Amino acid sequence: MSKDFDFTTEYTLDKPFFAECYDQTSLPAKFPKAYLKGILFLIFGVVLLEFELLPNGYVGWFFIVLSVIEAFSVYCKRTWWLWRQTISSGSGSRVVFQVDSKGVSYKNVKNTRSITWSQIDQLQQTDLGFILHIGKQRQYVSKSCLNDEVITFMLEQHEASKVN
Repeated sequence: MSKDFDFTTEYTLDKPFFAECYDQTSLPAKFPKAYLKGILFLIFGVVLLEFELLPNGYVGWFFIVLSVIEAFSVYCKRTWWLWRQTISSGSGSRVVFQVDSKGVSYKNVKNTRSITWSQIDQLQQTDLGFILHIGKQRQYVSKSCLNDEVITFMLEQHEASKVN
């Protein structure tokens, strides 16, 4: 690919995009580990009530209710995240996404961000897009707004930046 490659596209930050982003980037919750905090709250609350460690049972019942809320939050994690994104100030805005020989950049009403190829630690390809790993941060790019030439260019540029 030539070094003067330049690709620009636009997409909308809407609910289908946020759902794709969440589904492609989130790690699935594993049963015992995801619910561990809730289970511990439940055990602690039951112990407080059963052994009457405090003069009244309100604290024990508090931890039992807290365990139910914690379990519910794990169960509804995707819905909660999608709802927060759709009511955010950036929801519904257009994003201009650009790929060139220097890196990738995003621009919308609220944010402008440029990421050079050398900053991207890993370019993980999923079924529907790319996850750009930048330190501990992850940025998602949907393939729905990219063509095959851009996808190939991105993979080549990332490989070239890791060789240098």
